[in-house]
This record gives sequence, C-alpha cells and structure tokens, in this order.
Amino acid sequence: MWKLVPERLGGGIPFIQRFKDGWVRRNRKLIIANAAQYAMPAELLAGVCWIEVGGDPDSIDRIAFDVRSFDWSGPDWIDQHLTVTHQPARTSFGAVSMQLRTAAQTLGMNPAKMPHAQLSQLADCLQKDVFNIVLVARHLRMLIDHDGPQTAPPALSMDQVRIAGARYNRGIDLSLEQIRKNTRYGDFIVKFWPRFSGLLK
Repeated sequence: MWKLVPERLGGGIPFIQRFKDGWVRRNRKLIIANAAQYAMPAELLAGVCWIEVGGDPDSIDRIAFDVRSFDWSGPDWIDQHLTVTHQPARTSFGAVSMQLRTAAQTLGMNPAKMPHAQLSQLADCLQKDVFNIVLVARHLRMLIDHDGPQTAPPALSMDQVRIAGARYNRGIDLSLEQIRKNTRYGDFIVKFWPRFSGLLK
C-alpha cells in the first residue's frame, strides 16, 4: 500500500508511518513488559519495533527461505562453490524483522547445525508477535551487554541507546569503533524518542 499507492490516495510514507504507530500502540503492553523483563528503556525496544515493522510480507520471506533452502540442499561442495543465494538462516522473519541465524543465536543454538525443519519452525515462531517481541528484547539485552553497560539497568545513556540500536541493524561482530562509524539506525531512535514515549502511553 505505501509503496504502490500515492499519498493523495492514502498511501505513501504517511500510510506506513500510521501503520508503524498503530502497531507499536497495539503491542505497547508487550513492549513495556519485555523491556522491563530485559532491563532496558521501553522506548529503545519500541524504536526497534517501529523501524522494523512494515517490511516485506511474511509470504515473501517464506518464498525467499524456501528458495534458499532448496539452493543450499547440497552436496556441500556445490553449496560452498556454486550456490548463488544467501544461506537460509540469513532470511528475516517476523513483524519486527530478525534473521533466523540471529534468532537462533539469541536462543543459544547454532544455526549452521539446525536442519531445515527446525529453521522453518523458528520462522513460524517469529511470525507470532508475542514470541517476536520477546526475542527482539532478549537480543537487544545481549547487544547492550556486549558493549558493557556503564549504568545500572534499565537506565541507559542516549549514547548506549544509539550503539545498541546500531548493533541491532549492523550486528554483534563489528568492533565498537566500527559501529561508531555508522550509527544512523540508533540515531533515529534517539531523535524520535519522544514519539516512541507517546506511543507507549
């Protein structure tokens, strides 16, 4: 709707922003509860949710996952040298978009050793908002802890919020110095903090 229908007919950017606002409002109790559970400001979790919702439909993600799973079905030599698609575990699922490999690692599992059926079950779970929000909050807590919080939870400085947001977008493998070179994702959360506070009321 927001990509195909012009603003004058009710689509465009205003449509997707209203959708995002409505999604966060509808799920505010879950967002607040899980932010408290994982000791972080609710606005941080709400900001990640707001940014991520409204992406590709689940049906598109499922098609991408199935194509990648077929392409990576072996034998190993072909997978490593001739396969052109991303690995299936790099497919994102859920309203709050999360790659399967990130979800698996957050749950303490090794995505490289998970069979197709188990990855598919995890994808189904991520498409349920309750599970999705819980896992995003848990992952954010891991990202915060990765850089070592300097304040007692749930109080975080805006710089820590900025870094945690940037890591959600860019990953845990980069050094803090590398993350600081591009914190646009986290900057957005800090900039619109009052908006997210309002949506949670």
